Amino acid sequence: MQANVHNRGSSKLTRGIMVWHLFTDIENQFVEMIDVFPPARVIEKAEKNMVAIVKVPELNPGESFSPTVVLRIDTTTRDWLMEPQETSEERIERNRGIYCSMQKYWEYDNPLIQELAQEAAERTGDDESYARLVFQMVRERMKLKTHLDERIGAARAVQEKEGDCDEHADLFVALLRAVRIPARRIVGHYYRGTQEPEPHAWCEIFLERNGWIPVDPALGNFGIMAEQYFSRIREGLVSERPTIHLKWSGIASEAPVVEEEVKMTILRNGQA
Repeated sequence: MQANVHNRGSSKLTRGIMVWHLFTDIENQFVEMIDVFPPARVIEKAEKNMVAIVKVPELNPGESFSPTVVLRIDTTTRDWLMEPQETSEERIERNRGIYCSMQKYWEYDNPLIQELAQEAAERTGDDESYARLVFQMVRERMKLKTHLDERIGAARAVQEKEGDCDEHADLFVALLRAVRIPARRIVGHYYRGTQEPEPHAWCEIFLERNGWIPVDPALGNFGIMAEQYFSRIREGLVSERPTIHLKWSGIASEAPVVEEEVKMTILRNGQA
């Protein structure tokens, strides 16, 4: 991964700090190597999100800074529903308290979302059957579009009946939180065989007998994560975390521009 910070203003950019989300902890994704250049601190932030804290050198007007990160990640396909587990009542209540609030993009007070949630609740009798029915509702009632220019959130998505993976994930999260089933969003990439992976978003939901399981309404996966998924950021305590957050001292005549380029190569077993 490469980030590019461009100072396009007329004043010097000083004491810049870049917080760069690298990956989040997922049980089928094992990070074997992290190489950051120039060297930077890599720390764990909220919700097991791993970030690099990168010092940005002084940048005069027109200058750029391009740090890089190389990750080596082992992935495997896993079916979470095949591995039931015991969950304490304390953990269940804790997750309901944390991961069922209404936030930006997850507006479950919307009348159409309330109507769908009530319809699904009347037809089901437990959390898993409700989640599966809502999963089908989202897939059947929303047209999957290719990447939109903006994230519009659950309320607009349920009204307009279309959206990309962001809207499918946001509507699914809102419908689960509407009935106090803990749910959160994952942002990352999906590898389709080309060097540039596709930006992607999906969900995690908490089921009493299975813990946190992945659900991808856009691509139709419930409880299963394939090798092609690369998880970057977990969003549950808040509904959005920027991939790169840049802070600097002083007042810039124009905010610096930050871009990111991600490339991925597959190494089969036995390859160095």
